[in-house]
This record gives sequence, structure tokens and C-alpha cells, in this order.
Amino acid sequence: MRWTKAEIQAARSQNLTAEEDVVINSDVFEGFSLINGVRDVHAAATGYLDEHDDLFYAVIHVTGTMLLPDAITGEEIEHPFDTESEETYSFHKTDDENIRDVTDDVIELMPAIIDAIIMEVPLQVTNASEDDYPHGDGWAVITEEAYLRDRESRIDPRLAKLMEYKEEE
Repeated sequence: MRWTKAEIQAARSQNLTAEEDVVINSDVFEGFSLINGVRDVHAAATGYLDEHDDLFYAVIHVTGTMLLPDAITGEEIEHPFDTESEETYSFHKTDDENIRDVTDDVIELMPAIIDAIIMEVPLQVTNASEDDYPHGDGWAVITEEAYLRDRESRIDPRLAKLMEYKEEE
């Protein structure tokens, strides 16, 4: 997805829109261990040129399905996403890290789409049942709920002797 400066200038003060299904190669996410890839990605963008500041503002809405490793089993699971990103582009070199520089008078939306997807990746996701949790001889990974239940039922050994005393009437 892209807009050229000529398209933007031809539109004058009208908003430009673009909408398409996007294919993103899984190699893009190679350096990120929390995501294996994406599929069924759909992007819709609306943008306009602020002629006074010579900045182009775009709102990009991205939906699709992330392919993520299960935090417990490592198996690949699907996780839907729906995100929106507001981007600012400059046709002149700028030091502002919140503004994307335009090269060759072409606004390329794909880097912003990829960044929006990466920002939506959850830190952990799992579909594993408790039976799938790793375990061994004398140890087991348990859920937080199971840990809290066990902790509530356990009596502090420092106070166990007090249980023997009965309240006098």
C-alpha cells in the first residue's frame, strides 16, 4: 500500500483512501520470538496532506490473525488482532522520531502496518490445558489459581502449634 506525492497533490484537500488485503512474509518477524507470522491481514487507510506544514497524516486500521507460539507448549496458535495506528509522514528530512520520512515522494504504508502488528503482539498466550503443562519427578508447572488454592489451604509451620490450643471459655 502506498501513495505517491502526485496522487496526494491531485486529491488537493480531499482525503485519500486505500483498502486491500496484505500479504506479509513471515521473514519480516524473524527477529521477534513472540510472533511466527500473520495471515488474513486486511488494511484500510485514510490520509490527508496538511499543505501548511507539508506533512501527510494517515490513519491505518489493520485486522488479521497472528500466528504465535504457545507460552506453555510452544505449539503455534492463532490469535486475532484488530488495531489502528495514526502516522505522520514528512516529505522533508526531519529529526522527529514520531514522523516517518518519505523517500522518492512515495508514502509506503507497509512499514507502519508491520509496526502496528508488532505493537499488538501479546507477551504470552496459551491454549494449553493443565494436563499439557510440563511436569517431572517431584515437580510440575501449575497455574496461578492452583498455586493460590494450595497456599490458602497450607498452614504456616511456625503457627501450627497454635492450632493445638483451644480457646478457653
